[in-house]
Amino acid sequence: MRLQRGASWSQMLLEREAAIARAHPHDRSFWYMPKLDRLSPSASAAFSLSYLDQHTQQFLDESVATTESLCLQMWYSFASTLLSVIFTKTNINGLLGRGGMFLFSTDHIRDFLDIPAEWSSKGHKLLDLGSGDGGVTAHLAALFDEVHVTEMSTMMQWRLRQRGFVVVDPNAWDQTHERYSLISALNLLDRHFSPRLLLSQLHKKAFDSGCDVLLSLVLPIKPYVEFHPNGTSIRPDQYLAVAGHTLEEQVSSLVDGEFRQSGFEVVKWSKLPYLCEGDLHKPYYRLDDVLFRLRPVAGGTVVDDIHRGGAANVVHNEL
Repeated sequence: MRLQRGASWSQMLLEREAAIARAHPHDRSFWYMPKLDRLSPSASAAFSLSYLDQHTQQFLDESVATTESLCLQMWYSFASTLLSVIFTKTNINGLLGRGGMFLFSTDHIRDFLDIPAEWSSKGHKLLDLGSGDGGVTAHLAALFDEVHVTEMSTMMQWRLRQRGFVVVDPNAWDQTHERYSLISALNLLDRHFSPRLLLSQLHKKAFDSGCDVLLSLVLPIKPYVEFHPNGTSIRPDQYLAVAGHTLEEQVSSLVDGEFRQSGFEVVKWSKLPYLCEGDLHKPYYRLDDVLFRLRPVAGGTVVDDIHRGGAANVVHNEL
């Protein structure tokens, strides 16, 4: 038995070293470049190429270093097993401060939102839905004076308050009179129990605020609902009408179908790696993510900024 256990650990360590070695491919351009010839004309026209910057590389380097700390990973594994009797995986990660995510840097998002160099965060509010531990939100927060967030996990809400964010009711964010300069819903649409309801709420709030929506989605889409109102189902009550099996096919379907029908114009979109801090087995995990910048429209045309009122007009024009 001891020999078998020793062999098992040896094999795991060898596989771990091999995974760390594979974590440094020479060419990562495929993380950012879709197959352009497989996109619809409108999706192709709205594509914006992103890039691997120093902040992305820093996250990768730190994740590799965390994986190489064998004692730390063994502690995480032991604690997670113990806590899983009581808590969900999301709450466990929040409690242990592990499983950090990375989608974009502040520099990335400045470019994507066309924010000018003279931009001042003063007076500007961000609403970020489904913020998790706030790691991704923090890169957005640097551009705003006040950050409002929603999150279903009570443990993650605690983490968000530690960061100084204002936690608002996840079931009533669309019913407040707050006006925002930007609303973000990052990797939430495929985790929501009613994605079309979410798109409808986003459209109304963004339209009233006179702002754009920043929305990201892992593709190909695989819906999974962790926090369903009925408390049991992991499936959404409705599915988005997303055609095709590849990232390119599904992007085209969303641009030409669901987003347009929900009252949004796709200003631009980028393909990005959605990175997660690694564990005992791998230095990091990567999914293909797509980041959309959506603008609410009325009557099939972009709403005239003049009719949106107040300070929101200035924000919309600057973005």
